[in-house]
Formats: sequence, structure tokens, C-alpha cells
Amino acid sequence: MENKFFLTNAVEKIKRGESSFFLDPKEFLYVSSLLRKQKVPYQVFKPYPMAEKVLIYRDSLPDMELLEITSKEPLFHRFILGTFFAHQILPYFYSDIMIRDSAYVVALKPISKYMQDQILTIGKIPVCWHTKDLSVIENFEPKYETIFLHVPSLRFDAILAKLLKVSRKQVLEKIESHEVFLNYEECMKRETLLKVGDVFSIRGYGKYIFRDIVYQNKKGNMDLEIHQYR
Repeated sequence: MENKFFLTNAVEKIKRGESSFFLDPKEFLYVSSLLRKQKVPYQVFKPYPMAEKVLIYRDSLPDMELLEITSKEPLFHRFILGTFFAHQILPYFYSDIMIRDSAYVVALKPISKYMQDQILTIGKIPVCWHTKDLSVIENFEPKYETIFLHVPSLRFDAILAKLLKVSRKQVLEKIESHEVFLNYEECMKRETLLKVGDVFSIRGYGKYIFRDIVYQNKKGNMDLEIHQYR
């Protein structure tokens, strides 16, 4: 884990009665395990029950806002995430991106103000920002598009090539360009074998979850069920 110093610093902040930033599942496990070892009491804030990114805090939550993003055209998770990346907004400062009829994100201040003032388009789509009460998303459930893939193996590069409809050489180029992430960490090994439950993302394409092996024949070819965040 490349950000151990950052996470250790988060532990020290929590011990002082402050809070962490938003943590992905791996970061949460690392921080919470250190807190338990040091017998530091803590609480967990989840924007909604199935949220992947959470905050750990000791006494009180930091200042944050639920922001609704509206537009005249549909907004997709990958385009919003790409826009945040283009504005160099670190993922620690905001929650999971939630898509309903509108899009929602919980952002820490002053990042929430920056988003509202500076992000006027998602891709080429003009957007408006609205501050909402957190109760709006308390029962939110993520939406996915289900994709079925027929692949010769569970090698990550083979699955990505089939999923993105590109060559394995192009997949390697994306890996070498630091555009591929597996279970919230940069993936540098194309021969990695995926496991059911793995979460992966490709910059510009979105975020996916490997849900199941639907069928496998005697030759080892498989039909996989993959969910893409909408």
C-alpha cells in the first residue's frame, strides 16, 4: 500500500479527536486495524448503507455537504470521476459517486465549494450543483449494468481486452500508463488472475465488479458476469 504514511497520519488525527478523509475498503481495513490495536475508540460514517468509501471519526464529523449534480442529459459515473480527476481533486475528499435521476456526491469543505464554483461541465454536458440534506441518500442503492463475457481464462489482460474490445497490447499500454486499478490499487501485472468479488477500474472506461463465473466448459473457457457502475 503506497499511502501508508497518509493512513498512519489519519490514525493520529482520529486519536486527537478529528476524522479521517474518505477511505476506500482497503484503506479502511488498514486504519481500523491500527486503531483497534491501539485500543482507540472510533465511529464510522457511511453516506448510505452499501457505501464503499467511508469516514472514520472519534468525536464529531468534519464539515461536508451532499451535492446533487443535475443536467439535461444523463450523467455517468465514469464521466464524473474523469472530470474530478481532470480537476486534480483527490478521491480522499469525496464519497462514492451516486447515480439516480441526478448524480450525488458527499464532499468535504472547501472541496465542495470548489466543485460548485469551478466544475461547470461533466465532459461536454453543462451541469448545475445543489446542496441537499444527507437524508436524501440514506436508502440509496447503487445501479449497475450487467455484462456477460466469454473468456479463455481469468487473466486480467484477457478479461480487459474482451471487456474494452481492444487488443492485449493496448491493455498492456494502459497498464504501463498507470490507468488500471485493481481493488483500489494500481495494477502493474497483466497476468494477474481475477477472483470473484474483485473491483477494478480503467481510466476513461469506469468501474467494474467481477460478480460470478456463470459457466465453465471442459476446455476452461468461461462465461463471466461483470457489473459496471452506472
